Order: sequence, then C-alpha cells, then structure tokens
Amino acid sequence: MTQEFNFSLINLWCTKNLVDSQHFLGRLFDISIKTPDYTLNYFTDPFDKNADIVFVNTCGFISSWRDEAEQNVRKLLKAGKIVYLLGCAVQYYKQLQVSGSKLQVRNVHYLSRHDVTSVSLKDLMQWYNSTTFWNFEFNKGPRVYTNIENKFEYLKIAEWCDNHCSFCIIPQLRWKQKSLAIEKILTGVKQMIDAWIEEIIVIAQDTTRYGTDLYGKPALLELLKRIEEIWWEFRYRLLYLYPDIVTLKQLEQLTKLKKFIPYFDVPLQHISSSVLKRMGRFYDEWYIGKFLDQIKKLFPVHFIRTNLIIGFPGEMKEDFQQLKKFVQEENFDNVALFEYHDEPLAPSSKLLDKVPDREIRKRFNEMKTIVESLRSTRAKMRKGKEEIGYIMDVERLRRWEIERLTIRPWLNCPEIDEYDKISAKQIIGCFDDSEELKIWDKIIYTI
Repeated sequence: MTQEFNFSLINLWCTKNLVDSQHFLGRLFDISIKTPDYTLNYFTDPFDKNADIVFVNTCGFISSWRDEAEQNVRKLLKAGKIVYLLGCAVQYYKQLQVSGSKLQVRNVHYLSRHDVTSVSLKDLMQWYNSTTFWNFEFNKGPRVYTNIENKFEYLKIAEWCDNHCSFCIIPQLRWKQKSLAIEKILTGVKQMIDAWIEEIIVIAQDTTRYGTDLYGKPALLELLKRIEEIWWEFRYRLLYLYPDIVTLKQLEQLTKLKKFIPYFDVPLQHISSSVLKRMGRFYDEWYIGKFLDQIKKLFPVHFIRTNLIIGFPGEMKEDFQQLKKFVQEENFDNVALFEYHDEPLAPSSKLLDKVPDREIRKRFNEMKTIVESLRSTRAKMRKGKEEIGYIMDVERLRRWEIERLTIRPWLNCPEIDEYDKISAKQIIGCFDDSEELKIWDKIIYTI
C-alpha cells in the first residue's frame, strides 16, 4: 500500500542554507522515485492543511534570526505539524548544547547536515532524530533549482570559516573552512548551464579564502579562470570578498575575466582601525581606502556593497564620526546596517567599554538617515538615463495590457539589491525577439 509523504520546507535567511535546502529537496524526490511505496507531495505553503511534515532550515549564529526561527516553529507546532529543524540552528542547539532557549525542543526533531544525506522517508515519518552533529559532508546527488524561473542560482564553493571575528560564533558552529575541489565545482557549473541558468552567484562564508585548505593557498582566481573556460553564454558574480586576502594585484587580474560581473560585496563592518582590531579584522582604514580606490580605478562600471556594525564595544564618538564621513565620501551602491548586540557565545560579549543601547539606536538612526539620503540622491541622478536590466515580474491589468514591470538592473544582485518599477512605456528595446515580454527578458529602459 502506498503511503503519502506530505511535506513543506521553509528556508530562512541564508543563501548558503538555501543551497542545502535545494539539495535536500532533490534527495527527497530522488528517494521517492527509488521507493515506490511512498508518494511524495510537496506543498509551497507550510500551513497547508495537507502538509504533515515541515522542514525548517535556518541560521543559528545570530540571536534575532534564531528568534524568528523559533516563532515559526511555535506556529507550526500549534498548527499540528511535525517539525524538523535543519541547518546552523541544529548545531547551535544540539552541538553547542545551548540551554534556556525559548524553542520547544521537546516537540522538535533535529536533522544534522550529515544525516540529511542518509535518512529515509520511513525514518522521517517515524519522527527521526539525529544523534551526531559534528560530521560534515558536501551535498551529493540531485538538486532542485528554486530560482530557475529567474535563471539565476547560487554556487557554494566552500563551507565553514577560518576567520575568528570577535562578534561571530560561526567557527564554534562549523569549525574550519572546507573547500570543494575545483573539478567538483566545475561539474556543478555545467549542471547549472544544462538547466539554462544564466547568472551564477558564487558564495561561501569567506569566498576569498577558497582553496586554502586544499591547495595550501587561496585558489579563487584559479577557480574563476577555469569557470571562464566553460563554453556558454553565462555570467557570474562573487559575494563576500574580504580585502585582507584579495590583493590589489589580484583585483587587476579580475579585469581579464570576461564573464565576471563587476560586483563587489565587501563586508567591511567599520572603518576605524581601532574598532576593526577589536573586531578581529586583519585590515585597517589605510588598506580599505586603497582597496576601494583600486576597484573604482580598474572598473569604471561597478557596484560596491558593504555591511556595517554600529555601536561595537569600544566605538568612541570619534570612531562613529569617522564612519559617517567614510560612508558619505565612498557613497556605496548598497549598505546594510546592523546594530551591535551581545551574542552570548561570541568573544565580543566579554569586551569592556560597551556602548549603551540607547546610544547605539541613536547612532544607527543617524547612519540610516545618511544612507537613505545617498540612495535618494543616486535615484535622482538616474532619472532619464538608459539602463540595462532583467524583467523579474510582470503585472497586468488585463491579459494583453501590462500595468507595471519589476526590473533588476544588470549590476544589482538578485534578492539583495533594489529593483526598479517601470511602466511598459519606459522600455526602449528588448534583447529577445519574442513578441510578449516575460520573466528574465533582458531589456533597455529609462528610469
């Protein structure tokens, strides 16, 4: 007799976790093909009355993200779902043996990254729980591309992290970096191309340190050169570049890569050398200036994004003033702002000279005003100019009449940076010869 395996999956926050979720979906569907005794039914809505089991793959290294996961889990449990927790959160609660959580651990089941590759549908229907949380394996087997409609996907080239930033607990959760061999990555790229993926987003916790564990030195450039050799019309961008590993000479080598999108996601966190030192960063304000200047010199057309932490322990008023001036002068294309908070297991929680919460909020609002003002100025400067972008969504009044389109400028990263909203009248031309506009069409438009 065939049994129904009715399930849904929630992926929260992390694109690296999303890759794992896609492999997990691929494994479940692969098992169902090989196990005719089960019929697999996937529901996009985790609260669908027919979805019996819900998998929650989520981040575990930031308390606010854990809180969001816990809220989702409690709602699912209240709705009568069988809930499995996957991802970093599992390692946080089980591997680190963290107690006192608001999560109702009594009713939640845990799947480690290791057991995800071997668990059966029968196990999952019988409320399986992993017993080991230290082993690690890269995902193998099929993968479900969830962004395939928009023709982009994420390529994870390494796991875990060798950095020991004082505000972060990732090394405690995931240990030292493990890189995927170049040949296996190239196989993944070819599989994406076979699935008609046209934009590949290369990710790792620290992309710049790729290969140090396998080859004794950073091998990112060697990897990119090998990717360049693959024949097909596709492009790729890099996320999470740290300036202490990427040299100014290596930036120059990036200009020779024809498929590379000049997008630079550089999580600086601060500009003050004294604050950077307390954060455990290996660069200072002098090198940051040189690094950003080199990008702008080598790539007249570019996009630079960064992350900043406001109110880190020991951040003096003059440090914050320096940060404000830095943001105004550099005029980043995108800035993500974070208010510092003590993460109990992070070394920074034990640092002295804490900035009061009220002062952190005040500084955060000041910086937010600056960032929004710069964004508004950039938007005004774009008015009337021509842009190249991809259609991400088409809203219609009637079947034949387009009301509004959502466009991603070609430099902007999917799911991270801002999209444009335009009318059909603002389209100047289309690179596709089809009569009807559709998702991912490449167009020229005015703002």
